[in-house]
Amino acid sequence: MKLKSLIAVALLSAASIGVAQATAYNVDLINTTGNLWTGGFNATPDPLGAFTDTFTFTPDATFGSTAQAFLANLSVTGSDASSINFSSANLNGIALTGFGGPTVFGYAQGEVLAPTNLLFNGPMVLTVMGNSNGGSYGGTFNLNLAPVPEPETYGMLLAGLGVLGFLARRRKQS
Repeated sequence: MKLKSLIAVALLSAASIGVAQATAYNVDLINTTGNLWTGGFNATPDPLGAFTDTFTFTPDATFGSTAQAFLANLSVTGSDASSINFSSANLNGIALTGFGGPTVFGYAQGEVLAPTNLLFNGPMVLTVMGNSNGGSYGGTFNLNLAPVPEPETYGMLLAGLGVLGFLARRRKQS
């Protein structure tokens, strides 16, 4: 009889344990103007409860560039302010501070979320964790890439500075 009670308790405990939902999204970034790449994302965590969403942003751009990453036009939808509570987020492993609670990521629109000299060596991965009570969220991810100068560019810079130095010295002697 004791064994049946233990099995019943074990089954009841296993059924009541919440499972964290992990969902991966791939977002292609589109080159809108110059060095700006942009892409929209949205998620509706399902089932209700804890969630971890991973967004992989992939621009067709040159690796080795420096980058600035922006999240803009963020919105949360739901029946009330507690429809989604964010616990943390990171971009390429860099923790984003100010996250938590029923806020729109805790950031003003367009605020820089990564170091301005972040080296772009592949896809940008945004991981968002929290708890859902029936809401959804979404926004726009912007990536501004500054191309890395080619060696020829540095050569022309040095040649130009050399010419300026030569002219300045020549002018000083006359």
